[in-house]
Amino acid sequence: TQGVSSAASDVYKRQVLEEIGVSEEHRSSLLGSIWAKGERQTVSDAKEYLENKLSEGIITEAHRLRLCEVIDDYTVRR
Repeated sequence: TQGVSSAASDVYKRQVLEEIGVSEEHRSSLLGSIWAKGERQTVSDAKEYLENKLSEGIITEAHRLRLCEVIDDYTVRR
């Protein structure tokens, strides 16, 4: 299976969310949920979570694409 490495520092992940313009009120929850799903479940689960946030209007398609890139950058085989 594939999971997301926790190697990406929280500072880096928070910077990405800030840089791409994710609303401050959603950053902590997105950050925690994306990495929790990626580390404990699968990359697909983390990306599915982003799809859900897109459909809820929490993030834009551009946000989703950038966050998927970050997930892919930190994906490791287990």
